[in-house]
Amino acid sequence: MRNQKGFTLIELIIVIVVLGILAVTAAPQFINFSSDARASALKGMEGSVKGAMQLAYSKAAIEGEETSGTATVSVKGTDVNLVFGYPDASATGIINAVDAGFATDLGSDWVYEVVTGTPNTVVMAQSSSVTGTGTDGAYDSGDIATSECYLTYTAAADEETAAIIAVTEDSGC
Repeated sequence: MRNQKGFTLIELIIVIVVLGILAVTAAPQFINFSSDARASALKGMEGSVKGAMQLAYSKAAIEGEETSGTATVSVKGTDVNLVFGYPDASATGIINAVDAGFATDLGSDWVYEVVTGTPNTVVMAQSSSVTGTGTDGAYDSGDIATSECYLTYTAAADEETAAIIAVTEDSGC
């Protein structure tokens, strides 16, 4: 009788099947690239908003409008409404300044919602993470906040306080 070494064919098949089952059930829990991509895109938009805010403030400072309550400057050929030198939290303020193609058509990547208050706030999110309907990218029913994947821009409250940009929620990305 020969001395056998190695695995039988049935043992190898069982190991392959078990590994396949583990890969199908466990791997998606550890590798969630789409969530990471949405969170990174949100951080990228935060940087774009900060850059647009600083550009608008710089233009306001050059024109001597950084301390006035309200003003308008032209950024890349588009009028941007300002409050104390920073873009207003509105469609004609920070949304115009960012120029990220906020839902000018149905294929847009980003949507926003203006939340009125003192001061106003704009909530921005990727359209793929928001349920509900909006008109030209503008939502008004709280749909963006329920997505749990958004950032906020709060207008300057006075000439001593700068506008605030923050990724408020990214747990739903």
